[in-house]
Amino acid sequence: MNKFLIGIVVVALIGVGGFIMLTGKEDAQAPTGDEVMKKEDTTVIEKKEEVMVKETVVKITKTGFVPNQVTIKMGEAVRFQNESGDASWPASAMHPTHTMYPGSDIKKCDTTEEPKIFDACRGLADGESWSFVFTEKGAWKYHDHVVSGKFGGITVE
Repeated sequence: MNKFLIGIVVVALIGVGGFIMLTGKEDAQAPTGDEVMKKEDTTVIEKKEEVMVKETVVKITKTGFVPNQVTIKMGEAVRFQNESGDASWPASAMHPTHTMYPGSDIKKCDTTEEPKIFDACRGLADGESWSFVFTEKGAWKYHDHVVSGKFGGITVE
């Protein structure tokens, strides 16, 4: 009789424990109004809008930059496409410091400042390109650091 009574108690405890566990899981899964709001806010924050930037292409050829002079609006980009057959390194004038464009300096290559400077910071292989978004108005001269006799200019309005 004792075994029978122990069996009933064990079955009852298992049933009560299962009920508590199931009830607890349902409560944990049902978010409150505040939790729903937080989930929606997080989703909005995590979505990233793609920003389209107008880009002008300047080809790097054996004879120089084509076109040699371009005019763009502030916030637009210039993509330097190397089609010269050799390495090319577009950068702000003056050679060799690259300091004409505000904030640019060859000393900032390989630092956290590199994305902000008008300097590819390395030779681009044939077929490779590099793009820079201009955030400063003005007339900016540039050159090929590898072949310093190649020059060009960008006017940012």
